[in-house]
Amino acid sequence: MGNPPGKILRWGTMIIFAIFVLFISFAWLIKYPDIVPAQVEITTENPPASIMSKTTGRIMHLMVSDKQQVKAGEMLAVMENPASFEEVRKLKNFIDTFNLRSDVKIETIPDFYNLGELQTPYETFRKSVSDIDNFIKNDYYNARINAVNEELRELKTYTARLQENEKFYNENYLIELNKFRRDSALNAGKSIAPADYENSKQALIRQQIELQKVRLDISAKNIEMINKRQLIEEYSIKRSEELDKLYSNAREALKNLRAELSIWENTYLLVSPVEGQVTFSRYWSVNQLVKKDETVMSVVPDNPGNYIGKIYLKMYKSGKVREGQIVNIKLNGYPYMEYGMLQGVIRSKALVPAGDSYLIEVELKNGLTTLYNRTLEFTQNMTGVAEIITDDRSLLEKMIYPFRYLISRNKR
Repeated sequence: MGNPPGKILRWGTMIIFAIFVLFISFAWLIKYPDIVPAQVEITTENPPASIMSKTTGRIMHLMVSDKQQVKAGEMLAVMENPASFEEVRKLKNFIDTFNLRSDVKIETIPDFYNLGELQTPYETFRKSVSDIDNFIKNDYYNARINAVNEELRELKTYTARLQENEKFYNENYLIELNKFRRDSALNAGKSIAPADYENSKQALIRQQIELQKVRLDISAKNIEMINKRQLIEEYSIKRSEELDKLYSNAREALKNLRAELSIWENTYLLVSPVEGQVTFSRYWSVNQLVKKDETVMSVVPDNPGNYIGKIYLKMYKSGKVREGQIVNIKLNGYPYMEYGMLQGVIRSKALVPAGDSYLIEVELKNGLTTLYNRTLEFTQNMTGVAEIITDDRSLLEKMIYPFRYLISRNKR
C-alpha cells in the first residue's frame, strides 16, 4: 500500500469540489419562504350584528323567528321590565308627535299608570303642562292688568271732567281779574270804598286758589295714570317671565322624558341595527331567562360585502409583517390537503397594538375559491391558521444566519 496515484487524487479533488459547488449553487437557487403563523377568522366587510341583552331577565315579547327578514330599526324582542309595553309604545307615539304649543291643555296629555321607571319623568312632564294650563286659565296677571286698565279708563274720564272744570274756573278767574282791574282803577281815583276794593281782591284770590286746586288735581291724576301704566307694564313683564319659565320647565321635562325613554329602549328593547336575516344561536321562547350580555340572536346583513380575514398577530415576528404580503389560509373546517388553501393579501396592519397583538386585515381576492379551484361554502366566523409569507429566502442565506449571529455576538 503506497501513495495513491496522482491521477486519482486529482479526479477525486475535482469531484469533491464540483459537488461542493453544486451544493452551494442549489442552496442559493432554492428559495424557501419565511412564514409567520397566526390564527385567522374569515368574515365579511359588513359582519353579522350580534343582538345582546343588556339586562338579566326573561323575554316578555319575542317578535321574530329564526331566518326571518327584518329591517333596520325593527323591534326584535322586549326584555322583562316593570312597565307595560303597550303603554310605553303609546307614550313613544305620543311624544314623537307632541308639540309644546302656546295653547297646550292638560286634557290633551294622556294618562298612563304602568310606565315603570318612566312613570316619574312622565308625571313631572305632565305636571309641567298642567302648570301652564292652570296659569293660562287663572291668568292672575291678566286679570290684574284688566282691573288696572279699568281704573285707568275711570281716571281718564275723571281727568277729562277736571279739565272741563278747569275751563270754567279759568273763565271765572278772568272775569274776577277784569273786575279787580276796574276796581283798582276806581280805587286809584278814590271812587270806590276801600272795603269794596278789598272784597274784589279777595274774590280774585279765591278764584286763583280754586283754579290752582283743579290744576293740581289734574296733575295728580296724570301722575296716577302714569303709575297705573307702569303697573300694567310690570304685570305684563311678570306674566311673560313666569309663562316663559313654565314653558322652559315643560321643555326640560319633555327633554328628560325623551332621554329616559331612549335609555329604557336601549336597556329593554332588542332592535335590529341593520337590514338582514335573523339567525338564532340557540332556541328562544317567551319567558325564557336571558343573562346580561348574552347573545340572543344575530342579524346577517343582506349586503355583507367582500370576504376578509382578520388576524390578531402576536408581537413575536410582527415586525416582519407588512402590507401587500401574501397569506395562505388553512381553514379548520376544510382540510387543506383535500380542499386546498385560501390565498389573500394583507390589506392593512394596525399602527398601534391592541394589548399584545396587532389587528391585520386580509383581502381575499379570489373569495372562498381555494388554490385547488374549489369554492367553499361560507359560514360566519370561520376559523383557521394563516401563514404569512414575509420573505422568500434561499437555503444558503438561512445557513449563514447562525454564523452571522455568532460573529456579531462575539464582537467586542
